[in-house]
Amino acid sequence: MSNDTEPVARTPERTSPARRARIVLGWFGILVGLAGMAGIVMERRAAARQQALITEQAARFREFERSRRGSGASGSVISWEGRTFREGDRVRIAKWAGTFKPGETGAQVEIDSARGQTGIVMRGERRTSTNYMKIDPNEPIQIVRVRWHPQKWKVNLRDQWIELPEFEATIHVSHLEMMQ
Repeated sequence: MSNDTEPVARTPERTSPARRARIVLGWFGILVGLAGMAGIVMERRAAARQQALITEQAARFREFERSRRGSGASGSVISWEGRTFREGDRVRIAKWAGTFKPGETGAQVEIDSARGQTGIVMRGERRTSTNYMKIDPNEPIQIVRVRWHPQKWKVNLRDQWIELPEFEATIHVSHLEMMQ
């Protein structure tokens, strides 16, 4: 009868250089994988911080826009020199009113706010002072934010037209007329 409980003495095995290289490369691969996962975690945390910052900036901008509109601007009547507009009115540009900038339209070029373009009045907004023009904070609202329909617009200083999707931009009421 053999005794299975006796320990068997093992002789130290020699590991070949090729096997040692594979073991080292395996551990190296594990370390690289862990470093990569740590990098992904750090990127995700950075993205979360960036998203939180964007959300905070958007909230500040909304608050700025609310304060810029002034009390009673939304839903009220905007009257200026005999022209009266309300939220939801369909309007058309009656005379050239300068240009809409790329930041407003999403286009890469300035767009003429030319006669005939149509949209819907969203609300009135107060003018803001600039370096070249100081605005009385008590002046009546005379700027309206319009949601412009998808339509063709003329590119400023070119004989070229481009189709733009719906966008919102402000315009002085003296450049608008009501549509029937």
